Amino acid sequence: MLERFESVNKVGLFEDYSHTPGRDLGEVTLIYGENGVGKSTLAAILDSLRERNAREIIRRRSLPGDVAPTVAVRMNGKLYTFDGRDWDDQLPYNTLEVFFPGFVTRNVHAATGIDPDNRRNLCEFVLGRTAVEKLRKLTQADNEGREALTQKNAIEKDLQLLIKKPDTLETFLGLSNDAKIDEHIDKVRAELKQAQSKDAILARAVPKAVALPTVDRNAITTLLEKSADGIGADIAAVVRAHINQHLDNDGENWLAYGARHTGTDNKCPFCAQDIAGSSLVATIRSYFSAEYRAYTESLSLEIQAIRDQLGTAAFPHMRAAFSVQAAVGAQWADEMPIDQSAIATTLTKAEAVWKSAAGKLGAVVASKQARPLERMEPALAEEALAEYETAVAMLVKVNDILSASGKKAQERKAALSKADMAEIEQRLRRLENQKIRFEPLAQDLLGKRNALIEKRTRLDGEKTGLKKEIDEHASRVVVKYQAGINHYLEHFGCDIRIESVESGFPSGRAIVQYKLKVHGYEFELGLSETEPCFETVLSEGDKNTLALSFFFARLKDQSDLTGRVVVLDDPVNSLGSSRRTLIEGVVRDLRVRGAQVVVLTHDERLAAMMWRDKKLKNIVPLQVERTNRGSRLLPWDVDRATQTEYVEHYLKLRDFLEHGGDHRLAAACIRPYLEQRLRHLFPGPPFQTRDTLAQMIARIRDSDSGSRLDALRAKVPNLESINDASLPSHHATDDVPGMIPLTPEVVRLFAQKALDVLG
Repeated sequence: MLERFESVNKVGLFEDYSHTPGRDLGEVTLIYGENGVGKSTLAAILDSLRERNAREIIRRRSLPGDVAPTVAVRMNGKLYTFDGRDWDDQLPYNTLEVFFPGFVTRNVHAATGIDPDNRRNLCEFVLGRTAVEKLRKLTQADNEGREALTQKNAIEKDLQLLIKKPDTLETFLGLSNDAKIDEHIDKVRAELKQAQSKDAILARAVPKAVALPTVDRNAITTLLEKSADGIGADIAAVVRAHINQHLDNDGENWLAYGARHTGTDNKCPFCAQDIAGSSLVATIRSYFSAEYRAYTESLSLEIQAIRDQLGTAAFPHMRAAFSVQAAVGAQWADEMPIDQSAIATTLTKAEAVWKSAAGKLGAVVASKQARPLERMEPALAEEALAEYETAVAMLVKVNDILSASGKKAQERKAALSKADMAEIEQRLRRLENQKIRFEPLAQDLLGKRNALIEKRTRLDGEKTGLKKEIDEHASRVVVKYQAGINHYLEHFGCDIRIESVESGFPSGRAIVQYKLKVHGYEFELGLSETEPCFETVLSEGDKNTLALSFFFARLKDQSDLTGRVVVLDDPVNSLGSSRRTLIEGVVRDLRVRGAQVVVLTHDERLAAMMWRDKKLKNIVPLQVERTNRGSRLLPWDVDRATQTEYVEHYLKLRDFLEHGGDHRLAAACIRPYLEQRLRHLFPGPPFQTRDTLAQMIARIRDSDSGSRLDALRAKVPNLESINDASLPSHHATDDVPGMIPLTPEVVRLFAQKALDVLG
């Protein structure tokens, strides 16, 4: 049994409350208070105790919120305390049930719709604490499984950093241990090193034979045998005799130079003497004619060609060409060594022979050039030509060395072009991964990964078992719960029905799925901008009735509620008068089944009805009142508080509708009740204290759009019909022509309308 609030400090409007005698709760406790004095705070404290939910109290700290809230509640002889952080103990299951705004928003609906959180919390509410504990374990197992998966994925990312592509983690896990792994890796690395040089080697030049000069015997013989056949023999004889007698080997060239410079003045170009009458000069001029110049120029070109090709200066060019090819061959030295020493030695010997031959042939050619018109014997060049051939033979040997090296290089290129470097690299990476797979770092990561896989497998097994147990429990409970909700919806006269109720476990979280219908039509449970939805279809009274039905349905089939405390915070909020009577009946039923009932309300009519209900025995009336020291829980004089004309008129109408009696007494209450009800809902202007119902209706009709009274404009037709119908109860019918006395049936009809029209 909930006995009392021992203390409530720094929670909402309860700044510093301590229990004093006369404030204990009874089997039925009626706690009255105007709006905004702290009734819902008391309900929230009890809900926090039920759920052991510290947040419900902490977020209600008294402003400015810098002092921690503390609470002490006595229940079943035990004191439960909240120290600002948590309750000191968990309340036993099935001890306390609390209906308050927090229950509605948590389990039934938010302001504009029913969201997934409502469904999840409702599932826990419906299934009960045993199932909730299993749900908690299910959620914990799901969270731990997700965390294990997250950790496993993180470890696998670390493993991926160790694995050389293109191997995957799956491939990596399948690799076996190899005692000779390092040896195999070294072997493939050597193979890869060669393959990595493939492009460079394929681009590398290959040594080639050097082009050798041709020693043309026929050309040299022809050159030496040339003579002055095209020039007069007698003239030539005179000139040659003169040269032999007076000049040396360069004499012919000297005379040819002089002959070209004997001008028209017939003066000697050397001594300037007159040469006009000299027959020798005429002979020399004839000898060195145009034909002579053409012959000697042609002969000079041939001699120069021989010197260019076979002269001493020709060999360095050949040696340079051989050096280039020898250097090309040196690039292949690692794979196919070339005999650089043999090349150098052979070239040196060949150069010596070449120079000797060039000197000898040069002397013969020089003699021919000195006496261009004289025929020379080819035999004079034989020794030089033989030496040339010897030198060329030596150069051929050098070319043979270069050609052999070039052939091997081409063969190496051909073989290397077939090598698949990508395949070799992949084999190497596979071997390196095989080594990494069994090194300490990878072994540690794999050990942790395997442990997480085992943990997740175990948790999945636990989840499967828990889901099965919860499903079996839910299949028994949920269908009964659906029937209970619809029972209370029908009981309260609300044309809403709940259908297709079932539990589920999306993403490992328990949830209740269902559909709502109004007048047989299903509508959107969430907010919609274009379709009828929860926000627009249901009135505030319907929403509150739905929430109450959800709450009461869980208790419906429990015949014995002994030891259970049921707390109802403003259960008639937004409800019509007929539902107010039905709520009173449910409270009476809860008490009959043994429950302790605590009702917190600001509705005087409900308070009066409960206080006058003779079946609700031992009601303890309390009230929450604001003082300068914060809200207080005090005894409440119900009789005095409810002895107003307003409440009396309401109770008489209610009594007539339920039990009958003198209809004239009830008829006299209709119009005063509505006048007082309007003043109660809209205290102060625009209604005046002495306004009649007709005057009030006129003020409503004439009110400005958007004003306080504008919301009542739609109710004017009903108010007018009630006002007109109630006139005979306030006038003598024989004094007013045409006024018909009220019958019991008419009074009953308009009494009900009066109670319902303003709620």
